[in-house]
Amino acid sequence: MKPATLDRRRPAGWLAAAGTAAFLIAFAAFAGVQEVKLKLPLKPKLQITGDEKVAIAPFVIANNGEKKSDRAQKIDVQSEFQRYLRKQLTKSTKLRLVDVPATRLPGSEIKALETARDYWKDLGAKTGADYIVTGVVDFDVNDKSGYKTEEYVSPADGRTYYRQALIETTGFVFDIDIVVFDADTGEKVLEENFRDFKEFDQRNYDELLGLFENLRSLETQLIGIFVPQETSASRYIFTE
Repeated sequence: MKPATLDRRRPAGWLAAAGTAAFLIAFAAFAGVQEVKLKLPLKPKLQITGDEKVAIAPFVIANNGEKKSDRAQKIDVQSEFQRYLRKQLTKSTKLRLVDVPATRLPGSEIKALETARDYWKDLGAKTGADYIVTGVVDFDVNDKSGYKTEEYVSPADGRTYYRQALIETTGFVFDIDIVVFDADTGEKVLEENFRDFKEFDQRNYDELLGLFENLRSLETQLIGIFVPQETSASRYIFTE
């Protein structure tokens, strides 16, 4: 009896597949490949035609039960953010912004705002708006200092030593929940959260500049609620 042997035959078509793979590898090696940057459109989060009347209502200024730093309290976040949002919408969209009379929000949390449908309908009737924008904003400033070990070369003998260096930083946190209400029905039609943190290697960095550094980082996302935006993507094509 012959000893048992393994059947080393390849499946049908294996040689053809191997040949194809070898050809593709050789083609990729010799063919030119070019990277192409594409601009891809992003649809707005809010499904609108783009020329609606929009009212920017007051925002809840949150503290999450924590005491804000004295520096954060120097900034009128309500006024600064409303001014910024109005400017960006005027510059980047065809929306018609309408004025909002002095009003008191129906709550200090998103849930309370959501359930106050009659309030938003009434505000819509007063302003003639199609949509009303509001939300909750949290802004804080944190100065920090500490020591870290770093290397330095002595000019006296050229040797490397270690020393403790004082590091001072300023951090800025901007966290916002934006909510949009249909002014005819009072129903919430959109809610988006955006958050940004910036830190600078400097103590007592100006708090207003820090706020606008946060806002600049979030600008595309904020405006992307109302109008189409673009994003970049890479694609590769064979040139030979």
